[in-house]
Formats: sequence, C-alpha cells, structure tokens
Amino acid sequence: MYIAKEKRKNNIAEYILYMWQIEDMLRAYNFRLDNIEKELIPQYQGSEEQTKELTNWYSGLAESMLSEGLRNKGHLQILDSLTEELNDFHFRLIDSSHQPEYQKKYLSNINNISELRNRMGNKEKITDMEVCLTALYGLLLMRLKKKEISKETEEIISGFSELLADLSQLFKKYEEGQIEI
Repeated sequence: MYIAKEKRKNNIAEYILYMWQIEDMLRAYNFRLDNIEKELIPQYQGSEEQTKELTNWYSGLAESMLSEGLRNKGHLQILDSLTEELNDFHFRLIDSSHQPEYQKKYLSNINNISELRNRMGNKEKITDMEVCLTALYGLLLMRLKKKEISKETEEIISGFSELLADLSQLFKKYEEGQIEI
C-alpha cells in the first residue's frame, strides 16, 4: 500500500505494473487473507496501526477482484481505467505541437507496438499503452521464471520502457499543473 501510493504519485506506469503484481500475488495466495497476514504482511515490519491498514488494503483489493470476477485473470476496473487515461494522455501528447521529443520516441516504437498488438489478438481493444505495459510485465515474469530473453526482445521492450518513462514523467507534470496539453 505504501509502495503503491508512492509509485502512483511519482510514476503512473510503475504504479500500474506494481498493482498488476499485487493482483497476481493475491491470486497466488488464493485470496486467503489468513495466508496474506501470515506470510506477506510481516515483511513490512510496520507499527500495529500500519499492519492493520495494510491488512485492510489487501483485503479490500481481494474483495474487489473477486466481485469483479478476476479470480483467474484480468485487472481491476480502476487499473483498466487508469491505463485508458494514460493512453488518452499519450494520444494527446502525439497530437500536441509541444511534444516533439515524445512524438519522436513514439514513432521509433510504433512498428513494434503494432506487431505485438497483432500477436496479442483482439487488436481493436488493445491500446498502445496496454501493449507496452503488458510487454514490460511479461518481461518481468520471464525474468522471475529465469527464462531466456532474446537480445531483440530486450531491445524492443527497452524502447517501450523509455516511452513509458517519458509518458509517466509528462503525466506527473500534467497532474501537478506544470504542463498543459
């Protein structure tokens, strides 16, 4: 929860990826609060009040996931909405005459985004930013499983990572009122 708050404040893409990890972790614990309290929460070593707050946070997330039918896959509606908002911001930057560096970075990634979207299927519904986020999350999972990652894949995802980093930085500035689009 504390990590999530900090990531949400500073880097929207990292926040979304972090929350996707939390969703998968809750699935791995089979949404059982007793297991989460026993194995996960003690790692945070906070006060009694913080422990209770953290327990309530995980419990609320688990309840939301179950009520949204996300037992096996998918993301919380709030995260899907945030991903859509990020994608809308992305297209506003592309259309802006004030963001040539971002536009250049996007153009250098557009073919890889399109290719990966085609591989993902259901092309019409998958946004540019969802493609990039999914690729980064997939890389994370591959690394956790110690799977081999080709140099080409590393380079493609590195481009996505740079694009998301720039987008997140601009999004933060936008939310803080430092830039207008």
